[in-house]
Amino acid sequence: MTFALMLQLLVAAQAPAPAEPPAAPAATLRRFALIAGSNDGGSGRVTLRYAGSDARAMSKVLTQLGGVDSRDVVLLEDPSPQQLGSALEALDARVREARHGPARVEVFFYYSGHSDEEGLLLHGERLSYAALRARLDALPVEVRIAVLDSCASGALNLLKGGAPRPSFLVDASSSLSGHAFLTSASADEAAQESERLKASIFTHYFLSGLRGAADASRDGRVTLAEAYQYAFAETLARTTSTAAGPQRPNWDIQLVGTGDLVLTDLRAADANLVLSAQLGGRVHVLSASGGLVVEVAKAVGKPVDLGLEVGEYRVVVDDGAGHVGESKVFLAPHATQTLSPDGLTATTLESTVRRGDEARPHLPIELALVPPLSLAGAMSTPPRVNFGLGILAVRAGALDGLLIGSLASWVDDAANGIVIGGVFTKTGPLRGLGVSGVLLTSAGDVTGLTASTIGITSGNSKGLHLAAALVAGGDLTGAQLSVLDIVAGSVRGAQLAASSYAGELTGVQASVLNIVGGPVHGAQLGVLNIGGDVVGTQIGVVNIARKVRGLQLGVVNIAESSVPVGLINVITHGRYSLAAWANETSLANVAVKIGTDAVYSFVVGGANPRGPNHKPTLSIGLGLGVRHRFGGWYGEVEASFEDLHPTSGNFLTTVAFSPALRLNVGYQLFEKVAVFAGAQLATAIAVNGQDVKALSPWGVDVDARVRLVPGFAVGAQFL
Repeated sequence: MTFALMLQLLVAAQAPAPAEPPAAPAATLRRFALIAGSNDGGSGRVTLRYAGSDARAMSKVLTQLGGVDSRDVVLLEDPSPQQLGSALEALDARVREARHGPARVEVFFYYSGHSDEEGLLLHGERLSYAALRARLDALPVEVRIAVLDSCASGALNLLKGGAPRPSFLVDASSSLSGHAFLTSASADEAAQESERLKASIFTHYFLSGLRGAADASRDGRVTLAEAYQYAFAETLARTTSTAAGPQRPNWDIQLVGTGDLVLTDLRAADANLVLSAQLGGRVHVLSASGGLVVEVAKAVGKPVDLGLEVGEYRVVVDDGAGHVGESKVFLAPHATQTLSPDGLTATTLESTVRRGDEARPHLPIELALVPPLSLAGAMSTPPRVNFGLGILAVRAGALDGLLIGSLASWVDDAANGIVIGGVFTKTGPLRGLGVSGVLLTSAGDVTGLTASTIGITSGNSKGLHLAAALVAGGDLTGAQLSVLDIVAGSVRGAQLAASSYAGELTGVQASVLNIVGGPVHGAQLGVLNIGGDVVGTQIGVVNIARKVRGLQLGVVNIAESSVPVGLINVITHGRYSLAAWANETSLANVAVKIGTDAVYSFVVGGANPRGPNHKPTLSIGLGLGVRHRFGGWYGEVEASFEDLHPTSGNFLTTVAFSPALRLNVGYQLFEKVAVFAGAQLATAIAVNGQDVKALSPWGVDVDARVRLVPGFAVGAQFL
């Protein structure tokens, strides 16, 4: 009997089937998410490598495809039990506030880290399953989903003796209520991480499913049943032959009602990659930095649609018969690209780690001239050491303490403590202090302080990192100070450099050149700022982004939508209008206004038969305006700066400057036609002794060159 058939039988046997209620509009659904990842389980437990990145990846999928607003997601990295408890209390308060509105409310809780048969283990302290269940059950929501990826987490589902039931996540048309508690392992099993996947095995396949690998119905939506079935089968198959043994995910579903519970909608993706029906085998989709994003067991005959971020990917397909092909694809915004077998080129082609296991021999002190001329030279496996000293170079399998090499220091696996190399330092995951004269590189996550001429890490970075050139292959939490900063993943903190790049940004970039490939939450400060979707501020000479919920302040601002303040604003989804008016200093004016309905810039040209020295002039200039609407009425404040040129003689000669301030009141006569009038204060500034009194029959002379001209403007606006 297949897993899918078992779910169908359980639906029929246990779920009531009342008449389906009328569908509610999509706007009546609001989702909250509390995501926690903890690598530190306390003394005596090996520090995990990927719990934090698992949590970040889950948060990213839920905000991109799961209908969770970024403001309704709380992401905790290495929290204490008290911090997690406080976050649950804050979530309860936000949920109760949301209940005052018309929306259905749902909560998604995810945890990746250490646990045992009694509860979650955070920094050596325990949050019991009973306490966690009580807090989740107390949330006043229609549906609560909890996913635990940790050892023995199946014990959570034994507390109430809940029988497994079919799993779904509510969409806007559902009337379901209750809970779904999912765990990555049974009560007596270990959850496992994979160095190849750079993630927990269960979370990796669960996320692959959410991105489309699990969409068996091909309707563009992934239900929890589909995602869980895919993760269950792939996790079990992946762990059957590992040293830790098979890992069987577990579930407790108690839901009442009708409708589909959908976790992700692939149609909401920034971009889509379709694996054609003719393609078959195990498909690996890798990011530009080499990280595995999605893994799909693809059958011939059925296409698979994957919802991904915009960017470049390397796709590797192994058909299981000795043939491996690969292709590089670039996914453009809001575009779908299809990969078929004829798009592949031939190419050539791990062990898992229990969450808590120890595999290396222990040697308290290591002394070396150069490896292998050392105390550990006769050992078959480089040991875990507490203190190591190399006359020239020293190597350890893993470190808990201090390692110093006058030329080079090398740690194969995790380094917890201080690693110093005069020229070169190499570690796996690093927690503590790393110092190198020239090159410091890590193959895993880095937490703490690093200092070198060149710093490179293929994992995530957390802390303060100082280098002339610094490259992080994963995410950064903390600060980078260097000439060149490159973070392939997301930044939560600050990048201070001559040039900065980040995959995503939550914090501050302060550089001459700032580039963020994904969303920005915070501020970009530089000469040239380039971002994806921005929630915050861009301040620079040139600001470029997609959608901006905040301020763009610069000479040139380019975006689909924003609040731009600058001389040239190109807002592709903004407001474009044409205005014409007359005033004292220019009898005919025409302006093209570009921006939003609230803030805009404009290019203006004018003509006046009575200019300086009583000669006709033409004017051209730039302006900035703000607008506020009151029903059919609106008010505007506009400032402009124009220079005046003669119509005869040398047109390039400037005879006067005319800055002006206008306060207009307008009325929208028709959908695309409005009229306005208002007060204006213009200033005529003479150039090369020109007589500016002729610009207006009245005015106030400040001196021989400057004349203030109060007056009125009357005109019409179109579009």
